Amino acid sequence: MLPTAEFAYNSSVNRIIRMSPFEVVHGYQPRKPINLILMVPHHTRMPESAALFASHIHDLHKEINNQIQKSNANYKAYVDLHKKAHEFNAGDYVMVRIRPERYPPGIVKKLHDYSKF
Repeated sequence: MLPTAEFAYNSSVNRIIRMSPFEVVHGYQPRKPINLILMVPHHTRMPESAALFASHIHDLHKEINNQIQKSNANYKAYVDLHKKAHEFNAGDYVMVRIRPERYPPGIVKKLHDYSKF
C-alpha cells in the first residue's frame, strides 16, 4: 500500500508550482494507468483486471475532483458570510487609507491634487 500512496503523492500536481514532485525531479510526468490504456493498440487485448483498475482510478479522480469543488464552494460561502458587498458608481466619493509608514515620502502620488499644477 505504501508504494501506491508514494506514487500517488509524487505524481500529483502541486497547485503552487503546477508540477508534480516526480516532474520536478525527472523532468516529465510519470505514466499512469489511464495514460497506459491510451497507448495500448486497439488490436491488443488488455487484461480485464487492468481495465477495471484503470476505470476505478478514473472514477476515483472524478469523485475527488467533485469533492474538491464542493469543499472550495463551502469555503467560499463561509468566507463570503463575513464580507459586505460594496457597490460603487462613477462619481462616488470613497476614502482611501494609505499608511505613510509603508511608503517613503513623495513616492505615493495617488492622492495628489493635480489641479494646482
